[in-house]
Amino acid sequence: MNINQEGFQRRLDALQKILQQYNLKSTQVTPIAYVEHCPFHFNNFIYKVDLEAPATPATFSRQQPCTSAPPEEGVTTLVIRMSNPLAEGLNNANRVENDIAAQHLARQSIQSAGLPPVVPAVYAWAPCRYPDVPGEEGFGWTMSEFKPGSDLDGQFPSLTLDDAIDVIQQLAKIFAAIQGAKIPETVTKFGALTIDDSGAIIGGQPPLLKGGPFNSYAEYWVAILQAKLSEADESSFLKGWKYGGLREKIDKFLASGGVGKVLESVDTDKRVLVHGDLTLNNVLYDSATKRITSVLDFDWSAVTNPCDEFLTGLWDIGGGIHERNEKFLPMLLSGDFSTQPEGLSADDVRKWEVAKAWDKAVAEAGAIRPSDISGVDRIQVLKELEDSLCPFELANEVMLKRKSNEEKLKKKNEMETKIRKLLETYENHG
Repeated sequence: MNINQEGFQRRLDALQKILQQYNLKSTQVTPIAYVEHCPFHFNNFIYKVDLEAPATPATFSRQQPCTSAPPEEGVTTLVIRMSNPLAEGLNNANRVENDIAAQHLARQSIQSAGLPPVVPAVYAWAPCRYPDVPGEEGFGWTMSEFKPGSDLDGQFPSLTLDDAIDVIQQLAKIFAAIQGAKIPETVTKFGALTIDDSGAIIGGQPPLLKGGPFNSYAEYWVAILQAKLSEADESSFLKGWKYGGLREKIDKFLASGGVGKVLESVDTDKRVLVHGDLTLNNVLYDSATKRITSVLDFDWSAVTNPCDEFLTGLWDIGGGIHERNEKFLPMLLSGDFSTQPEGLSADDVRKWEVAKAWDKAVAEAGAIRPSDISGVDRIQVLKELEDSLCPFELANEVMLKRKSNEEKLKKKNEMETKIRKLLETYENHG
């Protein structure tokens, strides 16, 4: 059975109880982005809900923090998103709160920039209460505006180059507004967001890490690396790198300020709102109007160094610091796209044109690019260490079963070589 099929009806029952809280009735409930045969727990269960009668401002008479009222005429379609506390590796302490607070800040900034309201309005929400409230009724949830459009990642490859560049320019302005969102004075550290008892946005625990918020960018990175080590400990194949003295070297690096040494030339005080998963899969596009209609899924959002956005997303348009952009990475890091690399295939030429257009559009929008970040190569080193400490394909049991022993051993040896080389570099040179 599909692992996500378990609880399917219970989730629909819980959804109906959410609607009942607001005296709403559904005529149809349709799962969104539900893949029948996925071997992993979904991070969220998302439903499009058609209503019998419109939800109006009066429906949400007790307006919660970081929410918006629907238009006076009301809305007849909603999206209800239930955060899955059973998904692997997630911290549910304030996951829903982080999502809606980040959306709120992004929406405000996008509005101030005079851009279309592409971040859906949130009408109501509830925090995760699982496992204190057992079962699906303990899941955290949001009730949001429905936005039309289709996932941009499915449409982007078939767009003409002119249309692709046009959509890139739209996205760059939205990106600049998200990055330029005003961080509340009550948010003073690195990490995610949450909401206090008075309704103020404050610093919170990241959805992918235990603990936090963190006093410094270095402390934040130490927590990220320690979390990866904990995952490696649980891997039946990696076994926490506890052989040949490697684990002792890693532990010493983290305990003796190794991360701080790596970050010595970085502006570690800079903090911005980072979406955390800004890929074309989280962007909706209307092919008829050729406009971006929505930017979705602020689940992994954080207040952190601007470089982190490029480490986790934007790789599918040539804007991310990612191995898939290897051919264009020097240009991305230097900001110099004046010379097209030699020997590119027709497909790679298009990717290069898109990457060049993105870099130019981001600069014109006044946002920070990788080439604007002093010490970006040092942050790259930490990302490489993170990726090496516990690669998904060597930690997840489903993925391990898909690889031969030879493939697994080859990957493990590659990662070990990378880890040792990095540790030796900073032991010797600082």
